[in-house]
Amino acid sequence: MPQPTEAVFLAPCEGRDARRCAELGIRICDDAPPSSWTLRRDEDGALRLRTPQREAPLAIEVDFESGDLARRLRTASKSQPIARAVSLHRRQSPPCVLDATAGLGRDAMLLAHLGCSVIACERISLLAFLLADAAERAPFADRLDVRHADAMDVLTAIGPSSVDVVLLDPMFPTQGRAQVKKEMQVCRLLAGPPGSQEVLVHLAFAAARDRVVVKRHPHEQPLAGPPSLTIAGERVRFDVYLKPKAASSAQ
Repeated sequence: MPQPTEAVFLAPCEGRDARRCAELGIRICDDAPPSSWTLRRDEDGALRLRTPQREAPLAIEVDFESGDLARRLRTASKSQPIARAVSLHRRQSPPCVLDATAGLGRDAMLLAHLGCSVIACERISLLAFLLADAAERAPFADRLDVRHADAMDVLTAIGPSSVDVVLLDPMFPTQGRAQVKKEMQVCRLLAGPPGSQEVLVHLAFAAARDRVVVKRHPHEQPLAGPPSLTIAGERVRFDVYLKPKAASSAQ
């Protein structure tokens, strides 16, 4: 599984942080080398990830109690584009969603907050650490299962028609000179070049009982040909690919 050049957790590191470092193969040290990506629990109790010194100094965290994510959760509703894309507004009971490319988990947390059972997969250990730490403290922790794993491995392992919905969020290409939020800057630096998106979509379609939802930039072409339906958001587009049984009742 791809890892940054060097990733460390800056001591002190105790309890659940130490156990997670052992699980994810992250070294605990007293001093962070200049080239390292650094996790540290600060004096306010927040877990933050910092970029190497050679990069522009950035620090990110997953905070569902304040800031943009907290506002998004407070205003969440079944009428929002992502909720409609997973068909949450049409169902008597919330679907089981596999977020195959979870990143910092904003979509996974919103769907779990709205009642979905969510499996959030993230292949990058540092992002998985941040997300798992936040998820276990969230009021919807029992509905959010964070897994440090490559999406292709998980989709292959769970077998056909194992979840209702598979959500894919391929990283958008840089659009002109527009400023990218610092969270996305960090994700880009960590992720490196993308893998085969065609194979990912194929595996997702096999694993989903109902549909595959692909999050796209409004100006990007569909990832897997013409979708069954498209749901437009404020800054993104959701391309929905329905399985045959679901297509007849979707409209």
